[in-house]
Amino acid sequence: MSARLESSLLPGDPAAGAHNLLVNCMQLQAGDTLLIVAEPAELGHYDTALTTFLASHATQLGAKVTTTVLAPGRGPEDVPQSLFDAIERASHTLFLNRVGDQLRFSPLPGPGRKAITYTLDLGYLGSAFGVAGYDALEELRRRVVAVLAKAQRYTIRCPLGTELTMQSATALSSLADSTGFSVDNFPVMIVPPIPADHLNGQLVLTLALTSTGVHDYPDSVVPLPAPIKLQLDEGRVVSVDAEPTLASAITAHFDNVDARFGGDGRRLGSWHAGINPFTYFLRPALTDLDRWNGVAFGSPRYAHFHLCGALPGDICGQLFDATITFDDTVIWDRGRFVFLDAEQNADLRQQLRDCRPGVEPLPIGI
Repeated sequence: MSARLESSLLPGDPAAGAHNLLVNCMQLQAGDTLLIVAEPAELGHYDTALTTFLASHATQLGAKVTTTVLAPGRGPEDVPQSLFDAIERASHTLFLNRVGDQLRFSPLPGPGRKAITYTLDLGYLGSAFGVAGYDALEELRRRVVAVLAKAQRYTIRCPLGTELTMQSATALSSLADSTGFSVDNFPVMIVPPIPADHLNGQLVLTLALTSTGVHDYPDSVVPLPAPIKLQLDEGRVVSVDAEPTLASAITAHFDNVDARFGGDGRRLGSWHAGINPFTYFLRPALTDLDRWNGVAFGSPRYAHFHLCGALPGDICGQLFDATITFDDTVIWDRGRFVFLDAEQNADLRQQLRDCRPGVEPLPIGI
């Protein structure tokens, strides 16, 4: 077991979580071949016991399991052809590896399901985060995306002063046909990237600027000892309001990422917020920012913005406890995914009743 095993908030049932992942999400059946792509144990991001447990459970279901161990590279361009060949041969591919995030916007070979799990250890797998019904959460995602796609306008506000508005007759309609990623999230975590081309106003970011996970590059983390204010005009950052030394560091970071990956270094490409009410992280985020970032983005408390470089962007900016309204419908209210509370979703609340946490959002280390 990893020394960094997360405690579960509820008595755990990893076998139920494994069934939810392998059967409900990946649709694994007896006779299928399952490729598990794991990380080297010394990286410490995923607990190696999780790989062993899921491989054993898949075998019990009658699948033939092959496990390959691969260190994530700098980005999708570094993924070896041998992995693509293995994905094409397999009925399904499960990533316990951050290369799944690097490939989430890339076309992948083969007809089978591809999924990445954010249950980093057996504690997560057996908690409500891993056990809550995949089908109910996926239906919840479909329903909220349908509402977002019909909207003509959205606003984002937060207690620290974020005040953003986007109005467009057509920009959001593309969400209706978007699955978001070529690699499925387990559990269901987030809506597809929401266009920000015409976003105007003030965006206040905290905690740190990080990588979006598409590329791994040096000095990708810029700590934010105080909130920073970005002024946006039609989706572009036109000014950075922060203490002078910090403001200089941020603008230099934008320029460096732009030079490294191309694109428009001041363009905000898109954003999205978490929709999984079972997301939690029990330690302070800054004690392990990389591992925190691999879980917390699914929380309704957390919205993140993709900035700089070629789309989808290579800098992630963090916003917490936002109120987000599409047309006249509040979807997130001060960090709560209130769309789930709407009358039309009573059936989903019923399906999730044994796992759903209370009114207050779960802790995510901030």
